[in-house]
Amino acid sequence: MVHYPTVTVLESNDRAIPNDTRRPAVFARCLIVFSIVASIGVGSQPIAAQPAPASITRSGVAAELIDVAQVPASSPVRPLARLNLLIPAPDGSGRLFVNDMRGRLWILRGNDVDAVPFLDVAAFLGADLDTVGLQTGLSTFAFHPDYASTGAAGEGRFYTVTSESAATGTADFDNPFGVATHFDVLSEWRVDAANPDAIDATSRRVLIRVVQPHRDHNMGQIGFDPNAAPSDADYGLLYIATGDGGNYSANAGGEIDPQRTAQDPNNTFGCILRIDPLGSGTPSYPTNDQYGIPSGNPFVGNEDGILEEVWAFGFRNPHRFSWDTGGQGTMLISDIGQVGAEEINIGTPGGNYGWSEREGNFVLDHFDQNNPIPRPGNDASFGFLYPAAQYGHDEGFAIVGGFVYRGSLLPQLSGHYIFGDIANGRVFHVPMSDLLDADTVLGTNPASISELTLLADGIETTLVEQVASSRPDLRFGIDTDGEIYLLTKRDGMVRTLVPAPGRTPSQWAALLVLATMLSARRAHPVRDRWMTNAALQPPL
Repeated sequence: MVHYPTVTVLESNDRAIPNDTRRPAVFARCLIVFSIVASIGVGSQPIAAQPAPASITRSGVAAELIDVAQVPASSPVRPLARLNLLIPAPDGSGRLFVNDMRGRLWILRGNDVDAVPFLDVAAFLGADLDTVGLQTGLSTFAFHPDYASTGAAGEGRFYTVTSESAATGTADFDNPFGVATHFDVLSEWRVDAANPDAIDATSRRVLIRVVQPHRDHNMGQIGFDPNAAPSDADYGLLYIATGDGGNYSANAGGEIDPQRTAQDPNNTFGCILRIDPLGSGTPSYPTNDQYGIPSGNPFVGNEDGILEEVWAFGFRNPHRFSWDTGGQGTMLISDIGQVGAEEINIGTPGGNYGWSEREGNFVLDHFDQNNPIPRPGNDASFGFLYPAAQYGHDEGFAIVGGFVYRGSLLPQLSGHYIFGDIANGRVFHVPMSDLLDADTVLGTNPASISELTLLADGIETTLVEQVASSRPDLRFGIDTDGEIYLLTKRDGMVRTLVPAPGRTPSQWAALLVLATMLSARRAHPVRDRWMTNAALQPPL
C-alpha cells in the first residue's frame, strides 16, 4: 500500500499500554531467526529468480456500471462518504447494508437509502470514535448466521469493528511497538426488538480491545463462513483479519518491519483470528471471558506461546477475505503489499503466509524494499504459503478483495473471483479453477489476472472518470443473489455491474424474464435500476 508521511506519537490523552502477561513466543522467535539465516542461502543454492508478476491485460469481458444509491454525505468535501463494505442481511429481506467509516451504517432498500441509519456509532461514541486515519472509524461489520433464527443464541446479533480512543477501556491485547494511537474494538450489538431496521445501541458488548500503534494495517474484515451449515464445526465462528500494525521506518530509510510482528503469532498482528463470539470459558486465553476459542483452531493447546485465537498468520494487511459460495467453498484472502506484490491467498488453517520474510514470491530485503532476493534452494522447508495470484505495482498499489461471482446477470464471469485496486480503481477477475491450480507451497504457477472492461451508457470508461478522482478508493459488495457492487469513498456512490449493451435478442429476453421475476418477488436495487435504465434496454 502507498505510505503517507506520518509521525506516530503517544498522544497525551492515551492510556499507558497495559503490561503484557503472555508467555514469550520463544519458539516463534527462534523460527524467525532461523528463517532469516536460511534465507541468505546458507548450505543451499538459491531458487532461480522468480519472474515478475505477469502484466494484466483486458479479458474482453465488459460490464455496464449502474448507479444504485447515493449514500448521504458525512462530509461537505471529498471523500463524501467513506464507504467500506456492502453485504445483505441473512434474513431473506433483500435489504443491503453499507457502512460509512465516519460512523454510520445505512440500509439500502430499492433505490433509496433509509433516512435513519441502521446503527449510528458516531452518535453512540461521540469524540471517542477515531476517524483520523484513512483506515480508521467504523471499519467493517458482520451479521451472525443465526441473525434471523428465532430462539437461536445468535438471533439478532450483529458485530462491528471500530477505532476508538485509547482512553475508552482496558486492552485485551498489547502491541510490541511501545506506542498507542487508538484501540481497535470488536463489539456485539442486538437488533432492536421493536424495530428490525435499527440496532439497540444500549445492547453493546465489547469482545476484544487491541492496542494499535499506527492508524493503518489495523483490524479489518470480520465475517462468518457462509457455507457452514448449523451442524458444521465452523458454523457461527467469527473470522477477524488483522494487519501487522503499520510500518513507517522504510519511509525514512530504516529497516522494514523491524518488529516482525506477523511472524510472531504470540500477538494479534498480521493474522486471521477465529473465535466463537457466543462462547465463553477460560482456556489459556481469553482473559476477558467474552468469547470462546474454538477447539478446532490450529494452535489450541500449543506450548510455543502462539495465541490460540490465531487461525493463520504471516500477513501484512489482509484487508479483505471472502468465501466462494459455490465450487469448493474456498476462502480467499487479499493482502496489501509493501512494494513488490499485491496478493490473493487461499485460506489454510495454521498457514504462515510469509510476511515480512517474503513478499509475493520473493525474499524481502528488509533494508532495501526495491531489491527482491531469490528464494533459497531449501525454501520449502520453511513452510511459507505463497499467493495463488499476484500483481506488481506497475499495475496498481493496493489490492482490495472482492467475491467469487455466483450471480446470473454476467454468465461470462461465473466462477471468477472479482477484485480490484483501491488506488486506481481497476477491476480484475481470475477463474477460481486457475487459483486452485496454483502451487501455493512452492510458489509456482500463479494464476493470470485479467481486467474487466467497464462501460457507462455503452461507452468504455474507468472508475477514475466516473468518480472524477485519481484515487477512487474502490471497495466491493455483494447481494443475496451473488451480484457484485462497487463502492467508492470519493463520491459515496454505490454502483453495480450489469450486462453490457449489444447482447443477442435471446440473451436479452432471458435476462429480462429473470429481472421481472426477481423484481416481482421483492424490491431489488440492481434489477429495479437496470430495468428502468433506457440505455441498457435491448434494441427495438
